[in-house]
Amino acid sequence: MKKTEYIVIAFVNNQVSVLNRITSAYLKRHINIESLNVSESFVKGISTVVISANTSADTIEKVVNQLGNIVDVIYVDYYLQSDLICKELGLYKIASVILDERSYFEYILNRSNGRIIEINSDYIIMEKSGTRNELEKLKEELEKRNVLTSYSRSGIVVLHRESIENMFQKVS
Repeated sequence: MKKTEYIVIAFVNNQVSVLNRITSAYLKRHINIESLNVSESFVKGISTVVISANTSADTIEKVVNQLGNIVDVIYVDYYLQSDLICKELGLYKIASVILDERSYFEYILNRSNGRIIEINSDYIIMEKSGTRNELEKLKEELEKRNVLTSYSRSGIVVLHRESIENMFQKVS
């Protein structure tokens, strides 16, 4: 069984326990969730749940069918990353000793399209948005230099390439 990363997007009523019922569908099938993001959607009172997981096409279809049966799920479907515009945000806490190698730091900052959020005598906080691979690559490079003291990455944030709004309005 070949595993592929699938992204499930569900529009749900903003109610208590909906997220628990959604994640239970993954738990039931022993699927590890790689990324989970819940946020307000473009419709008041409706949240968007975005879940990324590696599984088979057959399994993800079963999960989506099960999610579609949950009362508070208004619309749900699954996608490949290539079907969507996907970004994540990474925050990097970097030891300020990196400033001793100012040219290297400027090189890293420019090459990664990072942005400085905070600088003090002990550390620098840098922000970068991009794909998971881009964020991990920067993390690994900073770790090799032994200057990364902390790191945090958001869940995946997506927009549809096609107009999901029209499809969503037909369903609601």
